[in-house]
Amino acid sequence: MTAGRLLLGAVFLYAAYTKLRTSFLLFAMAIDAYKVMPESMAVAAAHVLPWVELAVGVALIAGIWRRLTTTAATVLLAVFFTAMAHAYQPDSKEGQISCGCFGLGEPISAKSLMRDGALLALSLALMVAAYYVARRARPGSMAALPAGNEASP
Repeated sequence: MTAGRLLLGAVFLYAAYTKLRTSFLLFAMAIDAYKVMPESMAVAAAHVLPWVELAVGVALIAGIWRRLTTTAATVLLAVFFTAMAHAYQPDSKEGQISCGCFGLGEPISAKSLMRDGALLALSLALMVAAYYVARRARPGSMAALPAGNEASP
């Protein structure tokens, strides 16, 4: 699970880096193209989202607050994936909008949906594992007891 956590953390760091090195207005335009929120909220999201991705990436790589961090990553990826799937129009003659995943220029495609779906699945697996490990490590829980030493009722 460490490799998955490091990979996911690196993806979040790279996504944040690509957004922070360009004007937030370009990212705001990519968000606004999804038509899921008012333009003013898209601008606010463009200011905040890269910093959230950066914080999640750093925390994933550092291995701190695993339940919180993996839950945040899963929620973010679920929202991203849902918005992309909703906006994807494979037969569109006008072309696809920019994904906005790693800066501008990458249109939403089956490939980007598969990539983000795989990242969501990885994040979900890491989240389940983080909660499972935390439950097993909790003192006094049934899962924390060695086999054959169940507590009496």
